[in-house]
Amino acid sequence: MPTRLGAAMLTAGLCCLIGGYLLGYPRLDVLGCAALLAVAAAWAAVTWRPSLALSRDLHPAHVTRGETAVCVLTVRNTGRLPAPRTIVHDRLGDHRLPLELPFLRPGATTTITYRLDTTRRGVFDAGPLRWERRDTLGLAATARTTGDVRRVHVHPATHPMAIVPSGRVRNPEGPVADTVLAGGATFHRLREYVPGDDLRQVHWRSSARAGTLMVRENVDTSLPATTVLLDVHPDAYDDAAFFEEAVEVAASALVAAVRLRFPARCVAGDTTIDARGGARDVLDRLAALTAAAAPRLPHLADTLPHRRTGTALIAVTGRIDAADLAALRRVAPSHDRTALVVLRHDPAAAGTSDGGAAIRPGDGGTGPSVIAASSAAEACARWNTLIGAGR
Repeated sequence: MPTRLGAAMLTAGLCCLIGGYLLGYPRLDVLGCAALLAVAAAWAAVTWRPSLALSRDLHPAHVTRGETAVCVLTVRNTGRLPAPRTIVHDRLGDHRLPLELPFLRPGATTTITYRLDTTRRGVFDAGPLRWERRDTLGLAATARTTGDVRRVHVHPATHPMAIVPSGRVRNPEGPVADTVLAGGATFHRLREYVPGDDLRQVHWRSSARAGTLMVRENVDTSLPATTVLLDVHPDAYDDAAFFEEAVEVAASALVAAVRLRFPARCVAGDTTIDARGGARDVLDRLAALTAAAAPRLPHLADTLPHRRTGTALIAVTGRIDAADLAALRRVAPSHDRTALVVLRHDPAAAGTSDGGAAIRPGDGGTGPSVIAASSAAEACARWNTLIGAGR
């Protein structure tokens, strides 16, 4: 395609040809022909495409925000003619990175190593490469895409965070992968006896009917669980940076639970993330989380069960009002520990609600404990201090 300069040159050449013909000035015809030939030569120069084979290796495809993701681009000239210097653009989401390919002789190969921009959390498509060529005079340019597309998950950062202990009896052997305990109090299922099973768990009536020994398998329902209510409404935060800090608090809580094999979930607007898989699965889903006009904390709190669950409840937001506090106070008696994490520029301002009412942390031991901070790392550290003090 002609550039703006090329289109102007083409228009000027046509005008010169028409003017020279109508006015009888041969020199105008010569100028017009020269202009048209220059545009034609530029078009021919950019139309020719060298035969190049491109391949790239992206590592890692799952990276924490701010960490290094390296892409290695390998280019080989598979044609019979030399490939001139050219510019290709790689992209990660909306960010484009220009790369200069050197002059390549037939059969030659070059490798370019560069870093991708991982300063923003999210799920991005890396590629395809955009190939751009311009002639020397800048009269014509061409662009095409080539190469594959790789998906990159930029995870939120996580910080050390403790899991709330419950007042109920725990498994003295620690958590197990399937959360099934021989001495648990809640019946889970019947299964066939295997050598080493406790004979006291044999269910003799079922064994008589089945013709083989059947063992009762009980489940420990006292594993500490964590529920995170994440406010994703954009109006709840001073700016987008504090929403990212809120996501990091949620990620820290879920990852801590996953690593200890404890149940956990995050309710973020209309999205619910269960920490049933590995830490990578949880972080992948959190990477795709975006701020949206979704239900606020009062609605999220009303969706929680009102019976005694023995879980820890962590509500994360950037602004609080009387409705938020009232909703958390209603559900606090159903949880072993309830905390309200407020992330904003001025943590001291979190001591009052947006309506001007004073916040009284704990509310006599049944209300939410308020953690005001300006960063996720600070909020997690204060949570750990709060939990340590409560033990």
